[in-house]
Amino acid sequence: MKKDVTSFLVQCDQELNIINTFWYQPVFLISPYQKNLKDLFVDGEHGRLSFMALEAKDADEPVACDGQYLMVSPKTKISICMMRMGDKILIHGLDKEILGQGDHEAAAKAVIHQFMAVVRDSYGEIVTKDEILIREAFEEVQRLNNHLNNMKRQLQKANVQLNRANEELSNRLVKDALTGLVSRYQYRDEILDLIAKEPHQKGIFGFVDLDDFKSINDHFGHRRGDEFLKAFARRLERLPFDKLICMRISGDEFGFYIHGYEKVQKNDLDHIWAAMEEYVLSAPLVIEGTAHEVSCSVGMSVYGEDTKDIYDLIEYADFAMYEIKKSGKKNYSRFKKERYHEKEPYDVV
Repeated sequence: MKKDVTSFLVQCDQELNIINTFWYQPVFLISPYQKNLKDLFVDGEHGRLSFMALEAKDADEPVACDGQYLMVSPKTKISICMMRMGDKILIHGLDKEILGQGDHEAAAKAVIHQFMAVVRDSYGEIVTKDEILIREAFEEVQRLNNHLNNMKRQLQKANVQLNRANEELSNRLVKDALTGLVSRYQYRDEILDLIAKEPHQKGIFGFVDLDDFKSINDHFGHRRGDEFLKAFARRLERLPFDKLICMRISGDEFGFYIHGYEKVQKNDLDHIWAAMEEYVLSAPLVIEGTAHEVSCSVGMSVYGEDTKDIYDLIEYADFAMYEIKKSGKKNYSRFKKERYHEKEPYDVV
């Protein structure tokens, strides 16, 4: 089963230029250089998308989740739903396989349409009102997310991870609102600033995924889970490296970047993992009187060797993290380009 279901929710103008992104996954799906929704799809789909946008512009109801539109990366067929939003268009995309067929598909579409209507109708309040209204709209999205997830479990379908809309709707601050780490909206600029000071040096990006974090939320509730994430972030910041950036990517996924290597060798990666074991994983986290074991899997990629593109650097580290997840967790893996090209990323059971 895929860990990340490909999906997005964006606001576009009538020419499908992207105005706002409410959420998207995986993390590399939409880059700042992709200004038009059609850029995410192969050339043969552009005409169909434009025609669907014309239909949505003149319709009072959502243009139903329809068709299979092939994306560029990842190579995934997406079902698209469009809804008029004033003079703009709200567009939801979801991995076609998740919708199922027949009655299952119809039920899933109905929930998606409800979800989009909430976002559309609440959008004006979200951008103009105070934190109470933001929280109310935020919680309504959460309730719809939970409803969709429960329905998928009942239909024995994959869990559609729409809860990442939470982060997109919360705020656009440089610092992550929960943990205080660099946020997903700023980490690329932070890394580039660090590289610019020593452009000829190499760096190491670590993609960190907490092992079995879902069990904490399931057994102790989301408030306990949030406290665990904050405590984990404080430990991550203790890593003893001078040129270190720590970030929260999304949910239970974190990252770090260390710059200033003339050459990166295996013992450098071993040293980083040893520091993770000592400063982050060596002792349980005690939250509200209960001790929780700490375990994570880390994928590492090297700036200046694997790539000089920050988005590729993160994607490569993400791929390496999934490799170590498959082989037993609580360890690290170095990105290997030959593995990346010989099989599909995210092919994780």
